[in-house]
Amino acid sequence: MIEENNLVMSYHRMRRWVGYLGLGLPFALVIGDWLFHNLKIYQNPNLMQMCQGNYTSTNHSRVSISEYFYTPMGELFVGTLCAVAFFLFLYKGYKKRPGELMPGDSFMTNFAGICALLVAIFPMDLEHCTTDNFRTFISHKPVGYIHYGAAVLFFVSLGIMCLVNFRRTDTVANFGTKASHNFYKGCGIGIFASLILILLFKLVPFLNEWATTHDFEYLFWFETTSLLFFGSSWLKKGQVSSN
Repeated sequence: MIEENNLVMSYHRMRRWVGYLGLGLPFALVIGDWLFHNLKIYQNPNLMQMCQGNYTSTNHSRVSISEYFYTPMGELFVGTLCAVAFFLFLYKGYKKRPGELMPGDSFMTNFAGICALLVAIFPMDLEHCTTDNFRTFISHKPVGYIHYGAAVLFFVSLGIMCLVNFRRTDTVANFGTKASHNFYKGCGIGIFASLILILLFKLVPFLNEWATTHDFEYLFWFETTSLLFFGSSWLKKGQVSSN
């Protein structure tokens, strides 16, 4: 009985870690990148040395969370995505049952984990080389297409998990009936609303022009809101008393 309780606690702890990683990633990247440039760590000979070429600090705002791959926070970006993928692969949950249309929990988390790994392995493409690129290369369009496609599928799968998988119960008839299920539903709607806003700002001319005029990096901010909803849903799922 004690061993079973320990396993349950470990499972809930794993869920919470997924939530912490999702919530903390955008802030860790922004703060870490800001500290690296403003403390001039790149100029400290005891910490850094340049093998070739020159690195110029510009400390500009990033278009996307994915652009942090090319900053000193690149390892943190990749490592966090790999950790999230690892936890998602371990997650089981409910299997698909008769009368249900959507796949089981394990399928969805494995799919999201694969997408997270693809996002980490295939970096976003940049329109041109930047002087503050911390890498020795930038990816080209074909790699970027894989990155963007995997990122979209990753967020879509997270939204589906909130709307469907997290609202499952022991019986199909009780789907979405528990008190915590409204919270998951809200998180799922928030993720899809963020994706729709990205699409609108990208395709609607006056929104795109407004974002450009006001230096509003809509892709970064709406990716961040998606991760906040994602992380919040997993933290809620990690509460021992919630279902």
